[in-house]
Amino acid sequence: MRTTSSLLITAAVVIAVVATLPAAAEATYGPIGNTNALVIQQVGRFSILVYDLSHRKSLVFVAVVSGETEPAVGGGTNYRLVVLAEKTPGGSKGKFQCVVWGVPGSRSNTWKLLSFNAI
Repeated sequence: MRTTSSLLITAAVVIAVVATLPAAAEATYGPIGNTNALVIQQVGRFSILVYDLSHRKSLVFVAVVSGETEPAVGGGTNYRLVVLAEKTPGGSKGKFQCVVWGVPGSRSNTWKLLSFNAI
C-alpha cells in the first residue's frame, strides 16, 4: 500500500513539473541586433572553418550578413546565421546558411556545426 501511494505521489509531482515546463516548440529564434559583435563574428568564422576542414572547399570567411539565436534545449545557444564567404581569397563570393550550437565563452571543442548550406 505504501509503495502504491508513493508511486502515485511521485507521478503527480512529475506531471505537475512537466506541465509547467515550456514546450520545445515554444523556443523561437530571435533576431541578432549587431552582427558585428565579436561572438557573432567568431561563430561565423567557426562555421566556415569547420565546414572547410570537413569538405575541403577552400572557403574564406568574409562576414556575417544576418542571424538569429534561440536558447537550445539542455543549455547553450543555437545560432542560425547567413555568412558571406569567398571560394578562395579574392575569388567569387557566396552566401551560406549555417546553424551552430555552443556556449559563449566555452572552449572551441564544445561547439558544434549542425548544418551548413549554400543559399
